[in-house]
Amino acid sequence: MAAKKRKDENEGQEERARRLAYIGTLATGLAHEMRSPLNAMKLNLELLKEDLAYVAPEKREAFARRVALIDREMEGLQNLLTEFLAFARPPKMQLLATDLNELIAQVLELLEPELKAKHIEVVSDFQKGLYPVGLDQHQFGRGVLLNLLKNAVEQIGEHGTITLRTREDDERVSVCVEDNGGGVVAGKEEEIFKPFESTKEHGTGLGLSIARRIVHEHGGDLTLDNHPGKGAIFTISLPKSKILEYNE
Repeated sequence: MAAKKRKDENEGQEERARRLAYIGTLATGLAHEMRSPLNAMKLNLELLKEDLAYVAPEKREAFARRVALIDREMEGLQNLLTEFLAFARPPKMQLLATDLNELIAQVLELLEPELKAKHIEVVSDFQKGLYPVGLDQHQFGRGVLLNLLKNAVEQIGEHGTITLRTREDDERVSVCVEDNGGGVVAGKEEEIFKPFESTKEHGTGLGLSIARRIVHEHGGDLTLDNHPGKGAIFTISLPKSKILEYNE
C-alpha cells in the first residue's frame, strides 16, 4: 500500500513537472512575440518625444502628459515580461563559492544613484570573514538581493533607512534586509510571496515570489518579520555547502 502511494506521488510530481515545463515553453514564446511590437512602439514613442517642440503651445502640456503616461505603461509591460520570463523559465544554476558581503556591496552599487536621489541611507552591519556559500551569483544577486532592496526602496519612498546584516552560525549563513517603511498589511505576510500578488500600484507581483524560489533552489529559506506601520525585515537563511568546506 505504501509503495503504491509513493508511486502515485512520484507520478503526480512528474506530471506536474511536465505541465510546468510546457507552460514555461509557451510563456517564453509568448513573451518573445510581445517584445518585438513593444520595442517598435518604444522607438516610435521616442520619435514623438522629439516632435514635442512642434506641437501647438496650447496643446503641448496635454500632449506631453499623454506621452509620459504611454511611456510609463510600456515600461511596466517590459518589466512584467522580464520578470515573467525569469519566473517561467529560470536558467540552470551555476554555483560558485561566494562572499555574500562582497556580492551585497556589488548589488548596492547598482542602486546607489536611486538611493541618493531618494535620500535613503544604507547601514551595513556585515560579519567579517563570512563563510563562503555556494551561489549562482547572477541569479542570487539580481533575483534575490536586488529584488529585496528595490522592495525596501519602494516601501520607504524617500528619506528612510535600509539596514543590511550578515551573520553565520555552525550550519547557516543569513542575510537580513530591514527597512523603516510601512511594512506589510497585517495578515498579508505570506500572500506577498505568491505570484502576481502585489501591494504596489504598478507592481508585477513577481519580484518576491522569484526571490523566494531562487533562495529555495539554493537550499535556503526567505522569511518576513513584519511590523505594520513601522517596517519589515526579510531574512535569507542559507546552508553552508559541504563542497566548500576546507581544512585550515
